[in-house]
Amino acid sequence: MVTSAWIGSPAPAGLAEALRTRQVRIVRGNAADAAAVLVHTASARRTPSAPAHARWIWVTRGAVTEERRTDAILRGAYDVIDLRSPTAADDLAARLEELAVPQPSPPTADAIVAESGVSKAVIAQAARVAATSMPVLLVGETGTGKEIMARVIHQWSPRAKKPLVPINCAAIPNELMEAELFGYARGAFSGAVQRYDGQLMAAAGGTVFLDEIDDTPLETQVKLLRVLEDRVVSRLGENVWHEVDFRLIAATNRDLRALIDAGLFGADLYERLAIVTIQLAPLRERLADLPSLAAHFMARFAREQERPAVGGLRPDALRALHAYPWPGNIRELRNVLYETLVYKRAGREILLSDLPKRILRRAAGAPHDAVVDRGSVGRKLARGTMNLRDEVAALERLALEEALARTGGNAARAAQMLGAVGRGAARDPGGTVRAMMRRLSARR
Repeated sequence: MVTSAWIGSPAPAGLAEALRTRQVRIVRGNAADAAAVLVHTASARRTPSAPAHARWIWVTRGAVTEERRTDAILRGAYDVIDLRSPTAADDLAARLEELAVPQPSPPTADAIVAESGVSKAVIAQAARVAATSMPVLLVGETGTGKEIMARVIHQWSPRAKKPLVPINCAAIPNELMEAELFGYARGAFSGAVQRYDGQLMAAAGGTVFLDEIDDTPLETQVKLLRVLEDRVVSRLGENVWHEVDFRLIAATNRDLRALIDAGLFGADLYERLAIVTIQLAPLRERLADLPSLAAHFMARFAREQERPAVGGLRPDALRALHAYPWPGNIRELRNVLYETLVYKRAGREILLSDLPKRILRRAAGAPHDAVVDRGSVGRKLARGTMNLRDEVAALERLALEEALARTGGNAARAAQMLGAVGRGAARDPGGTVRAMMRRLSARR
């Protein structure tokens, strides 16, 4: 096997010849023409700049500290090789040959838009994970597409012909969680008039997707761990264990390790879930995908609403979308474009003036970190018109209605967005939000 390599800087004497004797062909010119990329530097005191399109190897003539080695790996390096080592040429040829092994292209998925390098790397991870039955933990901010990724992994897996059972843990009241997951026998509790097998048994042979796994009560986590370890389920009200085979994908937008430290999530369950972890990048870190995502959503809106398709975005409108921080990520981008298209009267392109004003204000750099403006508070105090109780209630109502609007009226997810006030110490965060809605007469 002949491996082709590109050297990023003049190679030290003898290196090119040593590689040729090990059947490595040196490519001159475009690094993209090489099967593997070799970055040479004479100094080990700084991490070299790396090509964006490929894994690479850092070759140096000096000792590399562990800190620099780790930095290089985090930047995408495949290995770091010191040319002073007697086995350097053999090690380098072996690494280049490993990098040259062709990787199969991931299957296509209509639901996935991946133009950026970050997104393509995640798709490659998902494709490799899908071929196994290992549990997967999807981690990412709200709106980054964790459920879509779960569906894609199931679609690409050998279990694709069996059911995918999505379960939103935040949407199920705590007292009903065990019955919903594990099922129950007839007469197990008041109202159990017939046997129910539960969602886990319904996924036999397929995939279970536990969204917002961080909202699972601790007592349910213990039983879920037993299911994952032994692959058996017992309905409530029964002492019989039933074997069940399913692949588990879980998702969270919170730091589970921090929840473990706070005593809110089980360390054992985390270790069982996080055997394979896929981190989904927020939209602000994959802006190269934004034009394609926008085209995807505009085409989908036209199909769903049976309207003429809007062809694209004017450059100034696209720049405004790029400048916006996208706290709600891809879901927020979809909602913004849908809102824009609902109000657009005519034309084949989205103009800057078509975009919601809140997008333009944030894109223009208007202050947005402070929820309450100190200047306006001072003016009300000076005029003697301040009523702190009413101001606090107004802020609560505004935050609550905005959170409900962003989550489609889902009280449990709104509680997550509101943070400590919304979640409080309640066992049912959604119940806390519903109580706030009644107290503040907030609109859903």
